[in-house]
Amino acid sequence: MLREQIDGVEKVIAALNHLKRKHPRAARIATELAYFRKNRHRMRYAELAAQGLPIGSGVVEAACKTLVAQRLKCSGMRWGAEGGQAILTVRGWTQSERFDQAWALLAATYKAKVTLLDNVVDIRAARGRTSG
Repeated sequence: MLREQIDGVEKVIAALNHLKRKHPRAARIATELAYFRKNRHRMRYAELAAQGLPIGSGVVEAACKTLVAQRLKCSGMRWGAEGGQAILTVRGWTQSERFDQAWALLAATYKAKVTLLDNVVDIRAARGRTSG
């Protein structure tokens, strides 16, 4: 019902309401009813499937395996949260073929003006004077 009917979650909630009225002391029914009510916005499976979007977790699990596990779980590797996130961010850009666009956005954020001081000696010019 959840996968096939646009209003499937509402039908499940109605059925659970019916069961709750028949068995008012059944805590498990109340728990499940509360879960479906709280998460009904996430259970639009038929609507999403009709749009051609994935409704299962297989796509996410496969992404975790190829994006995360293959990079972070190699022999002898140890990662802290910040280092791991940095690696995964860049890997995500690469795997999604968006590295150039993402790097351009990042680089635009970190541009700094560099000022050349007057008393700096040009090494190239200094080498020319000593080698001749």
